[in-house]
Amino acid sequence: MTFPTSSLRGNTAVLLFAIIIICLGIDSFAQSAHPEGGAALSRQTRKLSRPMLLFTAEKLERLHKRIDEDTLFSKAWDKLLGRADTLLEAKLVSKEYAEGGSGQHGNYGRPSSQITDMAWTLGLAYQITGEKRYAKKLRDALIHYGTLNKWAGDANRDPPWHSELNTARFCCGYAVGYDSIYDFLSEQERKTIAGSMVRLGIKPTLDDWILGEKRIHALDSMGHNWWSVCVSMAGLAALSLLDDVPEAAEWVQRVSQAFPEFFNYKGNVLQNKTANFDEKGAFYESVSYANYALSEYLLFRLAFSNVFGKSSAPDIPLLEKVGDFFIHTCYPASDYMMSVNFGDSSLRSTGARTVQMLLANGYDAPEYHWYLNRTDSGLNDPVGLVYYELSPRESLQEDFTNSMMYQDIGWAVLRSSWRDDATMLAVKSSFAWNHAHPDAGSFILFHKGKPLIIDSGNCSYSRREYTSYYRQSKAHNVILIDGNGQNPEDCGNGDRGTVTPGRIHKLIDKAGLRYVFADATGPTSWKFSRNYRHFLWLGGAILIFDDVRTHEAGRLEWLLHYQDKADRQGGRIILSNGDARAVVLSLFPEEINVTEKKGLKDHDPDTEVTYLALSPEEAGRENKFITAVLPLGSGDKESPVQIERLKANDAIGVRLSEGEMITDVYLNLRADGRKMHRNSCNIIDGWDTDAYMFAVTRPKGADKNDPDSVVRYFVACGSYLRRDGKVVLDSLSKVYTVFVPNE
Repeated sequence: MTFPTSSLRGNTAVLLFAIIIICLGIDSFAQSAHPEGGAALSRQTRKLSRPMLLFTAEKLERLHKRIDEDTLFSKAWDKLLGRADTLLEAKLVSKEYAEGGSGQHGNYGRPSSQITDMAWTLGLAYQITGEKRYAKKLRDALIHYGTLNKWAGDANRDPPWHSELNTARFCCGYAVGYDSIYDFLSEQERKTIAGSMVRLGIKPTLDDWILGEKRIHALDSMGHNWWSVCVSMAGLAALSLLDDVPEAAEWVQRVSQAFPEFFNYKGNVLQNKTANFDEKGAFYESVSYANYALSEYLLFRLAFSNVFGKSSAPDIPLLEKVGDFFIHTCYPASDYMMSVNFGDSSLRSTGARTVQMLLANGYDAPEYHWYLNRTDSGLNDPVGLVYYELSPRESLQEDFTNSMMYQDIGWAVLRSSWRDDATMLAVKSSFAWNHAHPDAGSFILFHKGKPLIIDSGNCSYSRREYTSYYRQSKAHNVILIDGNGQNPEDCGNGDRGTVTPGRIHKLIDKAGLRYVFADATGPTSWKFSRNYRHFLWLGGAILIFDDVRTHEAGRLEWLLHYQDKADRQGGRIILSNGDARAVVLSLFPEEINVTEKKGLKDHDPDTEVTYLALSPEEAGRENKFITAVLPLGSGDKESPVQIERLKANDAIGVRLSEGEMITDVYLNLRADGRKMHRNSCNIIDGWDTDAYMFAVTRPKGADKNDPDSVVRYFVACGSYLRRDGKVVLDSLSKVYTVFVPNE
């Protein structure tokens, strides 16, 4: 812990106490920082074997053998060597171009990407072949880019920033490159390259992000993948200098010891920041940025462990869970893998790099092998090739859950199965800021290998449309009042963050029924006093119940963004994307207007697309929407689910008939907040209850008045349910439950 200098000066007792603790605690600190104790620390006092970070002697020897004996590796190696030969002819980016840009990243993207590519590819080619031409090209690039005046753009910030993501990329390239050709470099060349690393990469980054003497960032300040990426790669660069720069060991330890706090960061109420990670391992900024933030740290951790031993790395329990986030948010289709693309991500984003690095760091799970076999095995990447440990796995274990809720970041994912081209529903209701869009209550649907109900996605951050459209509520499947959803200042027009985030309160998956309760009231509370959305998935039907109330009367719009086509046939909307089709039925309000709106295509702001807005005929403050989404099977023109509207005493609902079963679902209008000081007691179609919502399933032909004919019950926010003297639910507190009689 670092104490403010001013407080130490003003308190002699505190200073004396701190000195005593330091004196007494040096040995215990060494043991905690390096559980191997003096053995680990002593490695810094003798010459380290190069390369030591990632292309270690053990790994190189194993790769040599694999290339000689296994065609899988020999083909991958031939491809990588071809890439290395191409890089030998590559022209280095000129200093004039690199330093001629402006803005946050300037023109440093091309040179930083080039040196990283060269470091990985030429560095490994040199180590495997011993051919000096690869080392020479890499050396020349390291010296060339070390003549730049800085490795960061200039966004005219106050105070100025001296490092950014390109700085991190430079640090990565220099660390790997320096380590890989260390024996080829002369003493003077090492000194020159090491000096560039410290001057342009390590010190500017650590001064900005870590070291208390000049630090300007906190974990609360920048979009949180930046912290992990910048700090990790500065740490990797410092690791490469352990032999050559006296301060490097201290820098490495500061970086390593900072990361548990990054993973445990719980947010900041005063400045509207959310936690970095859900307790189950999900990262709030999206699938794409989770992969970026995690893979860069895991790369540093791997190098750190190679140098000091695995036991020296800090204990971060979340690393046992972070890989699962990519599994649960993926959608396996026959032709390729997609993923949930909430926020600044894409359908093709994966967490493959992170999962590869988890395996390399010793975090193993059967599902990781399945995932990488379906996404990217790593054979086309130098570090992936060196650390390849995949075993064939064509499917997940049978008991792998079909539903997952990440309550801390407000995501829920439900699927019909893990088979290719199944049906998957994803719901988000959480926080908006930076890469997390103002989409509380939004949902997307995949079916038969295609996205059907979609998120609008995003575009280049430099385009005005990124803020004017993609980071607006209208770009998502939410409900608007007079065109407004979340406050535009949350994300896009000021990036103030969300004072009161949305929540996913409940997920149930039992007895063939799936349920999600999403609460979007908080982030829309400047316009809405109630904004609750319930998803009830029963067999071949997904029912969406919306309970909304606004502060002032206006035009409500239920938005539907879809991929490809929407054919309106009377009261039905037929969505289609190739062979994937679904029917959307608006059941309540009974009279509704459908309007076409113009939006923008995902990652293509120059192309307009159409989306739909469903609105009640009359303006008002309050409404209940019940909408059915019916995914269609191959060749089906109609859904096998038959739907009827239901009305009862202060209640509305839906009857679903499918196969040999009928399910009645009711929404109790007395339970929508209008009776706050009295219980919401109601008798609905003979059922005596105080539940907000309930459903009863019985065989076709069974007596609906006989409670013994019911084979499944669902109750949302209810304390009792009874009929004709038979009590089927009795709880003093209102509960959410699914149960089968006599089980």
